[in-house]
Amino acid sequence: MSLYPTKKIPSPPRGPSEFELLRASHKFLREETTASKDQTWEDKLAEKYYSSLYREFALCDLKHYKSGNFSLRWRTENEVVSGAGETSCANTRCPQHDVSNVVSALATVELPFSYEEDGEVKSALVKAVLCPKCLDKLMYKRRKDKESAAARSHTESERGEARRRRSASPGPRDDHSSRRRRRHSSPSGHRKEK
Repeated sequence: MSLYPTKKIPSPPRGPSEFELLRASHKFLREETTASKDQTWEDKLAEKYYSSLYREFALCDLKHYKSGNFSLRWRTENEVVSGAGETSCANTRCPQHDVSNVVSALATVELPFSYEEDGEVKSALVKAVLCPKCLDKLMYKRRKDKESAAARSHTESERGEARRRRSASPGPRDDHSSRRRRRHSSPSGHRKEK
């Protein structure tokens, strides 16, 4: 008999952490309801976390700005105290996000933010403070869509104009059809067999 166990002792089953529970029951915007007795512990935890957030200005992540996708979140107490997202750029990846690095003028914008929560599409107006470079990134997809739509309408109008010019002058069209007839007929006037 050995003094040390040879088999590995199985660890007890681990439940979800508080963070995992909070992530599962968190909502971007909650309706103001009073705490009810039938509310689960997870919902109470999520509601407590939600009440600790400051929802005047949001912070954003413009990592996928070219596809028109960005993420928003509310500020925590530490971010409110430091002034992040209110006196500095709200983009977390911007060098001007740090309050000590703010160089250019900031613009406050109200964003129509659409998101999906519990299989339901919701939307909200959210305020964010952005530097000119990040504001340009935020509007990138919309600007590109407008430019491509304008280019498409411009080329379509040119095509329509060219069609109108062709239909207005019937002379060249008759020449093409007579050429076709000449090409398929023999010198004697009879059609060739293929």
